[in-house]
Amino acid sequence: MSFSEKLQKLRKANELSQEGLADLLDVTRQSVSKWESGQTYPEMDKLLAMCKIFKCSLDDLTNDEITDVKIEEKKKGNLYTFIDSVLDFINKTYQTCKGMTKNEFLQCFVTMFFVGIILAFFYLPFDAISNFFCSTVQMIGDNGFVYLLSKIIEFIINTCYYLLFIIIYIYIFQIVYLNNEKYKNRVVEKKEEIIEEENSLEVNENISDHEIKVKKRERHEKVLGAGDAIFRFLGSIIMFLSKCFVCFCTIPILMILFFLCAGLLITFYLLCKGVFYISILIGIPFAIVFTILILEILFYFILGKKRNDKRIIITFLVSFIGLGLSFGMLVLDIGSIDYIDDIPKNAEVSTINRIYTMTEDLYFPFFYDIEYISDNKLENEVKVEIEYYEDYVKVYFPSDLQSGYNNYYIADNISIKNIITQMITDLKDRTFYNYGKLNEVKIKVYANDNNITILKDNYQKLYEEWEENHYQEGIDDYERRITDLEEEKSNLENEKFELESKIEELENENIEYQNKIEDYKSRLQSIIEE
Repeated sequence: MSFSEKLQKLRKANELSQEGLADLLDVTRQSVSKWESGQTYPEMDKLLAMCKIFKCSLDDLTNDEITDVKIEEKKKGNLYTFIDSVLDFINKTYQTCKGMTKNEFLQCFVTMFFVGIILAFFYLPFDAISNFFCSTVQMIGDNGFVYLLSKIIEFIINTCYYLLFIIIYIYIFQIVYLNNEKYKNRVVEKKEEIIEEENSLEVNENISDHEIKVKKRERHEKVLGAGDAIFRFLGSIIMFLSKCFVCFCTIPILMILFFLCAGLLITFYLLCKGVFYISILIGIPFAIVFTILILEILFYFILGKKRNDKRIIITFLVSFIGLGLSFGMLVLDIGSIDYIDDIPKNAEVSTINRIYTMTEDLYFPFFYDIEYISDNKLENEVKVEIEYYEDYVKVYFPSDLQSGYNNYYIADNISIKNIITQMITDLKDRTFYNYGKLNEVKIKVYANDNNITILKDNYQKLYEEWEENHYQEGIDDYERRITDLEEEKSNLENEKFELESKIEELENENIEYQNKIEDYKSRLQSIIEE
């Protein structure tokens, strides 16, 4: 491939016109045209500058035996393209309005104003449709779900209307003004004048990377005006904020990936213990692949690299189908498990008891569910019996327990290891129990009828004292707040009094100044008359 063919290919691949490349090399457009047609050959400094611009080696550019020149592809995704399109539309609008006369701009404003009013009338059928669907949904019932569903329907219909309004409004504006040859020719004529002015200058000098960037910026600002620089700066800000938001979104996805990997390890552990659920074993790997795929897309966006869309789409479809199948199998697996709202069958009950000497101030904690059992054989004694599941929770009486103390036993933390072992054993048999009941403790108090009455009365007194103290604390708190407010009110009244005094002083000073002014006027008048 000849140099002229390579130059033309590289220029088009980098989306440069002959004028743009000439501006970067500080030559005329005619010089670039002659290079591409093979009539002339550039100097060495221009060749080196081209290598910097096209990101290729000098040998790739000048050696005719090399036919395939590596071209750096444009690293832009769909969001980049959308932002560029929006900013390009804003820029064209700016350039078009800038090239209008005052009368043309006023005519454009009035025309688009009436177009907006006409499109606003089309909200009436959308509103009628929204009211119809919302009324139909609200006939189902009057609860929170129905209200939320009606609001979602209303939001969807309103969103469709506003999107349609914006699309039609922009389309009309683009047809009437942006694509109008009269306004387009003015912008083109301005570009051609500046290009001709640049083509009249030809400077031969080496160009550094920094100079290339500077000349690019200067060329755009000259051709499109300051507005293009503003829009490019705005696009950079939008892209930066978008990347920051995407970086923030990757944090919960990374956490999900962490827990999925942990879940996969637990699944293999259960598999070794004989608990086999194919839905979880298949679903977690597909979920991990799906999560990694989302992270890959987000990282590609953050780094601005080109994606392999074909591979991403295939991976997405495969993982999505796998998740759907595993979810269906999970539903079947859950349906095959029998849930029993009771403790496991092999859980053994243990009993611990203690005898107390009955006193007038003895009581038991009101925050426990206690069963009082009458036993008239106990004259001056009270027997406390606690039933619990020894393998899962430990219960014992403190050695320093005294009469009247309101906590008569201590329970250690639940044995998580034993519960997990029990759950694994039950899952092998496709059974699941209410393991929360293993922490339950049944308390029974045996005493004669008279002592039971005393214990309950002590409990009632304790509760009433607690309630009274709690109520008194609330009153004290309100009184403190009232005192603080009264103090603040007093301070404000003092400030008000001080301000009123200052206002009065200023008014007196104002009266004095007015009297002086009147005196000066009268003196001046007498001098004039003399």
